[in-house]
Amino acid sequence: MAAKILIVDDNPHVLRLLNISLTKAKEDYEIIQASNGEEAFEIANRVLPDLIISDVMMPKMDGIELCWMIRENSKVPLVPFIFLTSFEDQETAIRGFRAGADEYLNKPIDRKKLLSRTEELLNRRGSLKEAEKKADDRNGFSGDLKDLSIVELVQMLNLNKKSGVLIIKAEDEGFIYLKDGHLWAVMHGDETGEDAFYSLVAKMEGSFKFEIKDVAIESNISNSTMNVIMEACRIMDETRHPGELGDD
Repeated sequence: MAAKILIVDDNPHVLRLLNISLTKAKEDYEIIQASNGEEAFEIANRVLPDLIISDVMMPKMDGIELCWMIRENSKVPLVPFIFLTSFEDQETAIRGFRAGADEYLNKPIDRKKLLSRTEELLNRRGSLKEAEKKADDRNGFSGDLKDLSIVELVQMLNLNKKSGVLIIKAEDEGFIYLKDGHLWAVMHGDETGEDAFYSLVAKMEGSFKFEIKDVAIESNISNSTMNVIMEACRIMDETRHPGELGDD
């Protein structure tokens, strides 16, 4: 089945260039276009895209608000999201990651980087869908952190309101407890709570296992699950692509 990619920009020239770049890269990409955030939000809920690539500065609804609406109020809250911007502004990038973006690329777009990130995120989306199918299995599920990040796993478990423990095994071990989808407690070495979670999400290699179980331990998370996830998204991106933020 063709991957559906929703591209969003108020500049028709940019839309055309994105369309050409993506369709030349893979003939089985289905490209859907929107010229502003409001239109994109309506289309996303109708066609259920596998990836969204959006400009930041747009009329009616900008890209950051669109990303927030997708994460909080859409039928595709876990869809990968790439921001495009003309601004080499780290503060804007941080706002984007806190809204839930997965990637951030500066204009003019580096075609090779765009295509590689597109393929990477679509592959991870496929892995996440497989994990989501197994989330109701009483035996839980397991996998490799190269295929799915800790943030992606926690987002999926949060959305599906799961209770249990996510065990991370890398060079050391960490434990992430969720209760009805909410981050409840995290332990990693001598660290606990949010600090433990932020050190775990930087891990790119290792394995994970989710065990469905009742959670009876005391909570050590003080912030909301969404706030913790958004900060973790920024940390994870810096780990995955060191030195790239605002360098194009």
